[in-house]
Amino acid sequence: MTNAGSETSRRRREIVNSSFITSPFGLTHVSGERTASRLSQTSFFVGGAAGGAVFQFLILALAVSTTVSTNAWAQSTAQISGTVKDASGAVLPGVEVTATQTETGIARSTVSNQTGVYVLPNLPLGPYKLEASLTGFRTFVQTGIVLQVNSNPVINVTLEVGQRSEQVEVQANAALVETRTVGVGQTMETQRILELPLNGRNAAELVLTVGAAVSMPEYASSPRSMQNQLSIAVAGGLPSGVNYALDGAQHNNPYDNLSLPLPFPDALQEFKVETSALSASQGQHSSAQVNTVTKSGTNDFHGSLFEFVRNDLLNATNYFARVDPSTGKKVHSTLKRNQFGGTAGGPILRNKLFFFGGYQGTINRQDPANVQNFIPTPAMLQGDFRAIGSPTCNNGQQRIFPATLGFSGDATNRIDPARFDPVALNLIRKLPTTNNPCGLITFGNPGNLDSKQYVGKIDYQLNAAHSVMGRVLLTGEDQPVPYSLSPNNLLTTFDRGRSNFAQSYAVGDTWLVSPQTVLSTRLVANYTNIQRLGAEFFNWGDVGVKNYYSYQPKYLQLTVSNPGFALGGGTANTSTYRTFSSGLNSDASFTRGSHQLAIGGALLWIDSNSNANVTSSGSFTFNGQFTGLGLADLLLGKPSTFVQSGPNVDYMRKWYMAAYVADTWKLNQRWTLNYGLRWEPDLAETLTLGYVAKYSEQARAAGTRSTVFQKAPLGFSFPGDPGFQGKRGRDRNLWEFAPRFGFAWDVQGDGKTSVRASTGLGYDYPNAQYHLWTSIIPPFGSSTTVFNPVFSDPWSTPGAGYNGINPFPVSFGPTTPFVAFGNFTAMTNIKPAQVQSWNLSIQRQFGNDWLVSASYIGNHIIHMLGSEQLNPASYFPGTPDANGNCFAQVDTFKPTPPLPGQPLPPCSTTGNTNQRRRLSLIDLQNTGQNVANLVTVESGGKSSYNGMLLEVRKRAGKGVTLGANYTWSHCLAPFQSNEGGDTGANPAIPNPYIGNRDGGRGNCLSDRRQLFHFTPVLETPNFQRPMLRRIASGWRLSTIYGYSTGEYLTITATGGNDFARNGTNLTGQPAQYLAGDRIGDHSGRPLTRWFGKNCLPQNPITPDCVFAAPALGTLGNSGTRSVAAPGHFDFNVALVRSFRLKENQRVEFRWEVYNVTNSFRPLIAPNNTPTGTQMLSTCTNCVSTEITNSNFGVLRISDDPRIMQFALKYVF
Repeated sequence: MTNAGSETSRRRREIVNSSFITSPFGLTHVSGERTASRLSQTSFFVGGAAGGAVFQFLILALAVSTTVSTNAWAQSTAQISGTVKDASGAVLPGVEVTATQTETGIARSTVSNQTGVYVLPNLPLGPYKLEASLTGFRTFVQTGIVLQVNSNPVINVTLEVGQRSEQVEVQANAALVETRTVGVGQTMETQRILELPLNGRNAAELVLTVGAAVSMPEYASSPRSMQNQLSIAVAGGLPSGVNYALDGAQHNNPYDNLSLPLPFPDALQEFKVETSALSASQGQHSSAQVNTVTKSGTNDFHGSLFEFVRNDLLNATNYFARVDPSTGKKVHSTLKRNQFGGTAGGPILRNKLFFFGGYQGTINRQDPANVQNFIPTPAMLQGDFRAIGSPTCNNGQQRIFPATLGFSGDATNRIDPARFDPVALNLIRKLPTTNNPCGLITFGNPGNLDSKQYVGKIDYQLNAAHSVMGRVLLTGEDQPVPYSLSPNNLLTTFDRGRSNFAQSYAVGDTWLVSPQTVLSTRLVANYTNIQRLGAEFFNWGDVGVKNYYSYQPKYLQLTVSNPGFALGGGTANTSTYRTFSSGLNSDASFTRGSHQLAIGGALLWIDSNSNANVTSSGSFTFNGQFTGLGLADLLLGKPSTFVQSGPNVDYMRKWYMAAYVADTWKLNQRWTLNYGLRWEPDLAETLTLGYVAKYSEQARAAGTRSTVFQKAPLGFSFPGDPGFQGKRGRDRNLWEFAPRFGFAWDVQGDGKTSVRASTGLGYDYPNAQYHLWTSIIPPFGSSTTVFNPVFSDPWSTPGAGYNGINPFPVSFGPTTPFVAFGNFTAMTNIKPAQVQSWNLSIQRQFGNDWLVSASYIGNHIIHMLGSEQLNPASYFPGTPDANGNCFAQVDTFKPTPPLPGQPLPPCSTTGNTNQRRRLSLIDLQNTGQNVANLVTVESGGKSSYNGMLLEVRKRAGKGVTLGANYTWSHCLAPFQSNEGGDTGANPAIPNPYIGNRDGGRGNCLSDRRQLFHFTPVLETPNFQRPMLRRIASGWRLSTIYGYSTGEYLTITATGGNDFARNGTNLTGQPAQYLAGDRIGDHSGRPLTRWFGKNCLPQNPITPDCVFAAPALGTLGNSGTRSVAAPGHFDFNVALVRSFRLKENQRVEFRWEVYNVTNSFRPLIAPNNTPTGTQMLSTCTNCVSTEITNSNFGVLRISDDPRIMQFALKYVF
């Protein structure tokens, strides 16, 4: 390899330690030093990282907002419309209609047109009074109207003949039934946001209570994003397809397409979730639209002070908590949490200028003693594996490990300790110890997390026709590395610390050009700085691995499975992710006759810079493929794989733009049509470092080699090669149009019953992290996998192609040789995901405040991101013939001959996977010797969804507010669409169904067959009798009850052994389903063993077996995500007692209980942990879905037990 001190190597190390934020407003250098920025640093607010760009953006925004008024992301406002008639039913043109926000005194007026129609768009939220007047008629006044986010109430006015000075006053809120808009949606209003017992006070979790919404930990990038940001799939949509808006401005993090932090509950006015074929004004993401609004100041000073307190002394004990051997009792967690802060808002100039501000701080100290790992016991270190092979440790089955590598092959399960590897012993000496005969160790992983959030907002009414808004939201998080808090337990190195902050700035402008024309503008700048902090302990060289180099000198990665433990991890090491986005979204609303026209557009600049270390420290995996037991493989020094690469350096720049036109046409009093067209060109991202490649089979066959890298394998091209698309690697897709059409039918014309339907297309675009794997392909990161490596010196592994030469650190130039059997992720001309959605809904209002609705929702998605293996391995059955040859269809393969005196090995082993790959068989010299996994980023995935959503809603009144919904649905997708994900094409999990994009079709990752949510708020009345009022008034009771059926899992047979021998998914190949319907609890204790019996490969198949290994060289028949996990429920209650001090002041005492019944609620994986087959296979604390694992189907983790929280709040 080129000398490590070369210019390219030096430059790469500089890149790893720095980052640049480039924006249309300038260039800012950002230091990438490992030391975390504390929350108190200036950069948390405006300066520091990207501070210059943000400051310049704000200057530009203020200038533009006062001169230009040009909503394409979302509405943070509402609208009132209707028709004015006289008592005979004739329409009245020229009627002056005025809506006055009663809390601020701000009024908006319009005049009904020749058809009697009036529209008041872009109204701020809150309580309103509506007035209509015309000479010769009495003035109509309606009070009690409350506008919610993105609501469109229709209020028809009837004027009576009389004097204009006379008034006809009506006290009534607007109708609940939607008779003008399309889509399916639900609003979470202020009262429920404040009153519901929200665990952790994360308002984003309330999105999950509105129906058809599912939490998707598989795609939640919590290690690469702000803490507690949820990935949510709505109505079968993409898990990263929810578009968030705060105060009408874009509020997604483009790095992972998740939400940026939302304001804490006391600072959040309300939000609305809408899905399925929305108006053409909605776009960029296709699954759902979440419109959130920050609270504003009013003419009255208002605010609150609060503190929420938790202490584990008041909580129940986790079901799987560690048992203290001295007392025999379970050990409590040490949870202590304080959340405190306040808000204040009011007038600066009455009826003119208003302010609102808030702060929340959180101090969390936690050490839950419920993490379970398996480590070598003292008996194992003496060669005695009887205990771990006994039925007690294996779901009731006796395991006799095969007589390989020294196992006795009988029930004594012994190995001669003299065979133990010195590197393994050096490592094991650093582990904690356990007396459990199975090797089980239960420990606490410290989770100390401090966070702060600041929010501020200014609303300024310049004049009757012009208003502006400015808002800032700052969030910071600081969590020490768990290992730094428990340095005596090396097992805590699998988790990470963090020092993160997010900034969001928005400026808005609304200009009433005329009574029929309104222009609205939103400018936004968002910035996230995610610093993931890994533990510092030692590296592989420190325990005896020779010829070793690490980009992280005090870090290593180890996974031992079946069963086992983990040290370090690809998502737990030191990394930085910085993303800046700035944009403008504008719209104009025109009322012309019976038409309300809207035109607008959006422009967004995205600048993302990530420096990760997924495998840069080198990762060994021991999966039991040699002995059947991962711990025994470790002791013998027999890893299944060694993976290493350079750092994942991904610098991406991208423009997003869109334009739309839409029309709401009121055909008559009962029928309204909505139609429009949206243009969203896919402009394709640019990788500024050019770390991307393409592969062409035609070019390989023609002998074409790169001119940029002259020793690249044939068929590969890179930026700078002829025909390569800049630094993109793919074409732009300019002509992406999304038509929308729908209707609303007011059945009886009274606004009490409606039938609505709509259909349309939408698009979703890749996030910034989907080039995570392209950034480490050879030669940029030289990602490589060594199969069956020599533990003490992986680069000397026979047949690996390295001949003892370590390819790291990476350096590259025009003539640099490529690594042997490198892992490639190549780009193709992908298209944005296209979602065709449709819905039909019926709404009916009962009385003034009750609404029931039934909706059918469906969609079909194509062009989902996935991966395809272009270099699979062929399966050669049997053993070599007399000439040492193996045969498979048209291929011939000669494996490495055995040592003298040794028997012939099988033709196909995991150790010769790379030699059996397609390119090795047809062109070893020019291509095959440098290419192992060749995975392409594909957009060929698809899915389909059909669901029914039933809803009951009670608007606040008479002490009762209520929301309830039930969803029954089904979603189907092939393997590729289930496992592809938003991090692009991971070469570790390509599609095992070679050449079949639809292979393994099964339930979607998001498929939860049934969902139910119930969120009531009850308040006792203000009794008249003094004694009764003192005792019984001022009480409020609220509940969150939610139930979900379980997600679907893939039962796998591999354990890393690649039964199909096709070189694809070592962890996701399906097992063989035998017979019967015996999935469920098979234990004597509640739900601690879920799946049916697994027949271990070395044991005979018995009648009670449900799953077994497939025949070698084949995939099992159990399919993808075919077995349901246990369901889950939440039952949380809050009880509040309020004491009024003065007219506008009160003190509240609050008691919240989560998991009221203290029920055992099993989990497949810890909360916010991905549950795809790849992740479950490497998670040491998750349920195992691999039939070769001795803990197959055993549930070893549960959700929180009963937790209590107390709060004191002062409200004024």
